[in-house]
Amino acid sequence: MAKKAALAITLVAFGVLRVFAQGDEGGLIEGNKWAFLVSAPTGWVWDARTLRIQGISGLFYKAGTEYSPSKLNIYISPTSKGPGEPVALSDFIQADEATFMKSNPGTIIKDIAPYSPGLDYRFILRDFDDQNENYYQSLAYYEGEDAFFIFVLSCRSPAEREDERASFLELLDSFVYIRKE
Repeated sequence: MAKKAALAITLVAFGVLRVFAQGDEGGLIEGNKWAFLVSAPTGWVWDARTLRIQGISGLFYKAGTEYSPSKLNIYISPTSKGPGEPVALSDFIQADEATFMKSNPGTIIKDIAPYSPGLDYRFILRDFDDQNENYYQSLAYYEGEDAFFIFVLSCRSPAEREDERASFLELLDSFVYIRKE
């Protein structure tokens, strides 16, 4: 147990140094009782300001482009756990799907094999196709001790989603959850 804690502390310290050395390529994102470190995928930039008013400090888009909701982007949407919130990740996913995905006729939600980059991180993956609006997403759900996180790769075609899936997984690989005391 002590070895695992020491390894986690070392990795967090390494992650902090790596992330802060990169500037707009990643950083620390925090909420009330949680925080996480994340690095932008290769060729992408981190934008902590554009969607901040909507509670999203983790927005990523291709370097050399500007953010547009109708173009390729990745964002991380945190939801703090609290009274009235789902208590299990499966309940959170079910509520998210009912609220945002199943309300539009013709949408398709596909289960993808879970992704585990290591260190006991496990992401539940879904692909979401809204052919009516030409939005195609890859979603990864993660449950921290004090919050749920949805990682969203938003594309305009299934081919673009497949082309960018490696970048999406690279972002998940960089994620380090931090519980604030």
